[in-house]
Parts: sequence; structure tokens; C-alpha cells
Amino acid sequence: MRTERLIQELEDVAVKLFDEVRREPGGFSTGACTISGKRTLMVNTHQPTDERIAAVAREIARHNPVRIYLKPAIRAEVERWRPDEPGAPAFEEE
Repeated sequence: MRTERLIQELEDVAVKLFDEVRREPGGFSTGACTISGKRTLMVNTHQPTDERIAAVAREIARHNPVRIYLKPAIRAEVERWRPDEPGAPAFEEE
């Protein structure tokens, strides 16, 4: 899957997990935060695409999207960046 398509598909998944997904240029790293009480994913459009892919996939993985269908290529990218924490839940299929 092309990198631009991959980041778009990851952002489409993020829309289902976060209250807001904002794509903006700036002096920040792509990541999740809380703005006015909303869980927000900030995507820095000035970051290289591969860095944005890793950051968005990592944030999706932290939310363990077990109830959302992920295309195989998207699931593979998210699993690649899933935090390797003891006791972290594995992905489950419904």
C-alpha cells in the first residue's frame, strides 16, 4: 500500500477512536492529547509521512481497536507499532 494511502486509511480509523482528528502544520510531533476535554489526535502535516504513519498507528494501537474492522494492511501496521507492555491486550476479532 502506498504511504499516502496508508496514512489516510490510518487517519480514517483514528476518526472512529478519537473525538477529533486535526491535521495541522506546526512545531509538534504527531500524537494524542486532550483539548477542551476532547480526546484529540494531532497530525503534524510537516512531519515526514513515515513518521506520521508510525505515530498514528502507535496511537491507534494504544486504544486497542477490538470493535473496529481493520483492513489486513492497516492491522499489520497497527500491530507493528503496538506498545509491548506486559499485560497489554492483544487484538481481538469480533
